Amino acid sequence: GNSAYENVTALPNPANDAREIGKFLNSAGFEVIQATDLDHDEMIQVLQDFSAKAAERGPNTAAFVYYAGHGLQIDGDNYLVPVDAKINSEADVPTEAVRLVDVMATLQAVPSRIRMVVLDACRNNPFTSLKDTGRGLSIVDAPNGSIVAYSTAPGTEAFDGEGKNSPYTSAFLRLGREPNLPIEQFFKKVRVVVNDTTE
Repeated sequence: GNSAYENVTALPNPANDAREIGKFLNSAGFEVIQATDLDHDEMIQVLQDFSAKAAERGPNTAAFVYYAGHGLQIDGDNYLVPVDAKINSEADVPTEAVRLVDVMATLQAVPSRIRMVVLDACRNNPFTSLKDTGRGLSIVDAPNGSIVAYSTAPGTEAFDGEGKNSPYTSAFLRLGREPNLPIEQFFKKVRVVVNDTTE
């Protein structure tokens, strides 16, 4: 969860969102690596630590990655934005942010039963110098054995929310304890609740 951005507007909710999702996953029996307000190198390190931990657990592991914070797209490529990113032009994005396809490739390299990636990262693009970015994030083909969930439709922006958590995280936490709910139905129900909440 990245909230305390140094060079653009801070976001009030992502660090809260990550902490609440971490508590929820702990209560569900997951072993959680939780991190907030990460710079570029720390984001890479946490991803490597997570992958190593998942690899230790073997091929029957369910790997779950949740990211909240700024995200943006350039030419259809999605990027997760560290808190120290200094982006003045499109040329800065690949070195200052973390490509989603690289995150997915790292996860795919680890034998696991299922990989889930939840992106509550479709807030507005805070870098005013970037004129050619698409709105929100672009759709990505999830590799076999993977599920990628977005907090809003591709090409649109999500709200950070008025309360302690984003509308997406609030819906996720509310519905997450419903027993025996197939994962596809769960994400569809989350979408309905977010739609109703945000109109």
